[in-house]
Amino acid sequence: MGKSLDYDVIVVGAGSAALAAAISARNERASVVVLEKSPRDSMGGNCRFTDGGLRFWHRGRAEIVEFMPDMSEEEAQSIIIPEYAADDWYNKLLQLSEERADPRLAELLVTESNPTVRWLRDQGLQFELAMGTAFRVGDRFTWRPDGIPMHSRGGGQGLLSQLCSIAGQKGIEILYQTKAVKLILDSKAKVSGVTILGKEGFRDIRSKAVVLACGGFESNREWRAKYLGPGWDLVRPRGTKYNTGDGLRMALETGAQPSGHWSGCHAIAIDYDYSRIPEGEDIPLVINRRDCLLGVQVNVNGMRFMDEGKDLRNYMYATVGRQIIQQPQGMAWQIFDGKVTGRLDSDYRNAPSVTANSIEELAGKLRAPALTRTIDEFNAAVREETPLNYDVTDGRGTVGITPPKSNWAQKIDEPPFVAYGVGCGLTFTYGGLKINTEARVLNGEGEVIPGLFATGEIVGFWHNIYTGAGGITLGAVFGRVAGANAAAE
Repeated sequence: MGKSLDYDVIVVGAGSAALAAAISARNERASVVVLEKSPRDSMGGNCRFTDGGLRFWHRGRAEIVEFMPDMSEEEAQSIIIPEYAADDWYNKLLQLSEERADPRLAELLVTESNPTVRWLRDQGLQFELAMGTAFRVGDRFTWRPDGIPMHSRGGGQGLLSQLCSIAGQKGIEILYQTKAVKLILDSKAKVSGVTILGKEGFRDIRSKAVVLACGGFESNREWRAKYLGPGWDLVRPRGTKYNTGDGLRMALETGAQPSGHWSGCHAIAIDYDYSRIPEGEDIPLVINRRDCLLGVQVNVNGMRFMDEGKDLRNYMYATVGRQIIQQPQGMAWQIFDGKVTGRLDSDYRNAPSVTANSIEELAGKLRAPALTRTIDEFNAAVREETPLNYDVTDGRGTVGITPPKSNWAQKIDEPPFVAYGVGCGLTFTYGGLKINTEARVLNGEGEVIPGLFATGEIVGFWHNIYTGAGGITLGAVFGRVAGANAAAE
C-alpha cells in the first residue's frame, strides 16, 4: 500500500455532475480532489457525447437572452422563445415516470434548475443558442415551450472544457487514470476516504466526505444482462466505455439502498452500422439520435412495431432503442417519403440510406416482404381530416391499425421513398442509488450513510422515460447540493 493523502472532499468521476460538485465544494473553502478512471483525452463520462443542453424553467426570450450578454439586439429580436413553466416540467416528470419518481427529488430538480444554471453562469460558464432545436417561422426562429433553447458553448465537450478550466482556476486537482476501488469506512461507519488504483498501485486517500459522480453501468456487459435483461449484453453502449458501475458497486457494498429503474435505460435509435462497432471503441460524436416522428418504423420483415408519434421528441426518443432491440436482428428501417425528407434532422445528412421510386421497389431492395402491405394499411388508416402541425402533438393519428400512430400521421405516398437502417444505442442506465434532498446517500433502512453523497447518472432518479436535456441539469443541481453539503461535513 502506498502513501496516504488527505483532502476535505473526494469526488469520484470527472463528468459535468462531478465537476459541478467539486466546484461547489471548493467554493465553500474545502480542499478537493477529483478521481477520473480514464485518460485525460477521454475524460468526462457521457457528457462529451451530448450537445450540452440544459432543461430548466424560464420566463421566455428575455430571460434566455440574459445568459448570452454578447447577443446583439438584432439577434435577440430574431428569436421567439416561449415561457417554460416549472409546473409543466414537474408534472411531465411524474407523468412519464408513472408517478414513480421521488416527488421531493423531482421538486428540487425542477425548482432549483433555473438558479443552478444561473450559478453555472456565475462560475464562468458560457452559453449559446441551441439552433439545432429551433424551427423557422417566417424570418424568425422559434422553440417549443418545452424545447431546449440554449446549451453550453461548444456543446458537451465545450461544457467539460469550461468546467475543467473553472476547476483548475479554483485549485481543484484532477487525478487521471485513477480508479476508485473501495470506500473506506471508519470505526463509526462513516465514509472517510477511497482506496484507489493508479500508476503507483493501490493507495488510500482520506477525506471528510466522498461524492460519487461516476455514472451508471451501461458499459458493464455482465450487469447489462443481469439487470436490463436477455440480449442487452449484445447491445452497443453509445457513450463512454468507462461507466462500468464501479461507484454503484462500492456504495452497495457499504449498504447503500438501490433506487430508480434498474431494468430501464436511455436507449435511442442510431445508425445500424455504428450499432455494430465493437464494444470498447468510441462511437463518433457526430452519430446522434435518429427519430422517426415524420415517417414509420418497420422491422426487417417490413412490419411496424411501435407508435412513432406517441409524444414529442424529447419525451420518447430515449425509448426507441429498447423497442428496436426486441425486433429480429435488433434492427429496424425508418421509412420516409418525398414530402418530409427535407424536414429531417441534420443527423440524417450523409447517412447510409436506400432509395426507391415506389414502395414495391423499396420492399424488394430491403428484402422486407410485408412492407408493401404495411404501408397500404397505414395510408388507409391516416385521419387526414385533422390538420397537420409538426410543432405540437397535433392528434393527427391513425384509426383501425395496431400499433397506432398518435400524432403527425400522413400518407407515405410521394416518391422518392427513403429507408435508413437503425439499431439500438445505449446511452445510460436508470438504476442507481437512493439519495435525499441533501444529496446524501441512504442505506437500506432509509438512513443517511455519513460522509457519502451522490449526483449525476449514479443517482436512481429516472423511471420509464427520460426528459431530453434533463440529465446534465440533474447532475448540476444535485452536484451543487452535494458539493456544498460535503464541504460542510
